[in-house]
Amino acid sequence: MRLITFMCLPLTMIMLLTTPAAVSADGFTADVGAGMLVITKSDNLWGRGKASIASLTDRPKSQTVIMAVPALLLRYRQESLKNTYFLGATEEDYGRVALGVRHDLKQGSVDAALFYSFMGSEWADPYQLDRSSTTVQNFGLRAGWERIAGSPFSAHYTVSVKLLNDDLSGKQYPDLKRDGTKHRLALNCGFKLSDSLTLTPAVTFEREVAEGAANRYSAPGGALTLAWRQQDITWINRVSGSYALHDRTNPVFGDTLEEPEFNATSLIFWKNVFDVKKMSLSAGVVYGQTFANIPFFEKRSNYVFLLGSYSF
Repeated sequence: MRLITFMCLPLTMIMLLTTPAAVSADGFTADVGAGMLVITKSDNLWGRGKASIASLTDRPKSQTVIMAVPALLLRYRQESLKNTYFLGATEEDYGRVALGVRHDLKQGSVDAALFYSFMGSEWADPYQLDRSSTTVQNFGLRAGWERIAGSPFSAHYTVSVKLLNDDLSGKQYPDLKRDGTKHRLALNCGFKLSDSLTLTPAVTFEREVAEGAANRYSAPGGALTLAWRQQDITWINRVSGSYALHDRTNPVFGDTLEEPEFNATSLIFWKNVFDVKKMSLSAGVVYGQTFANIPFFEKRSNYVFLLGSYSF
């Protein structure tokens, strides 16, 4: 999986756990959390996957990784300007650390942040049978407008930069260079079905502008989210999909990559656990699959997590 969306969803869950709380006066607040994450993936491009493969014609083999995951979010509220400044992991920053500000409007809000990811890892040359990993720098800017002009519509834009420490496949084949920028635009609209149910359809568009033309792609997509909220418990279910079409033929396989992708998510959030104020628990499962026309690029992933946090 590529995206928001849901490629980084193992850590997306951490960010959702530490959603900034509403603050009505000047001052600092903080959320501290930790938990367990189990990732099972079949992905030939994943830097934590199988280092050795039998053939480039084979589909990827499954690999399971268990991780302990911490989370920290610091906030400062400046009530006179209706601003909340934040540093750490928010619900918008999937597997990243962000520094930014949210400004409250009469209806809705706008926000912007710089972000950096510490989790980047890919194969230096994924097309070798025995592979070694290399670090990846990933940073950028995101901005959003919630409830545009008081409407149920929201918009979010993200631009990120990707820099590999050692891109061996890109050195051999210039069309496979992976350094570049990625742009993503998402538009959604929330419909309140009842006091406890909200339905949110969304449309997305992602454009990867890699230096290598075979790694550039355009990916239109969409999602549908159903959220149920009852007192301190929130249950979120989401399905999404996209279709990525690459710009040029992959020189290793002699074919242009096409990647239809499907994702399904179910999450539960529980605030004030057992009436303990400021204590929260979160659990969920995320499934994703990519049906590539080249078997080497097929992907399947499953994330299961349990997290806890406390607000100060």
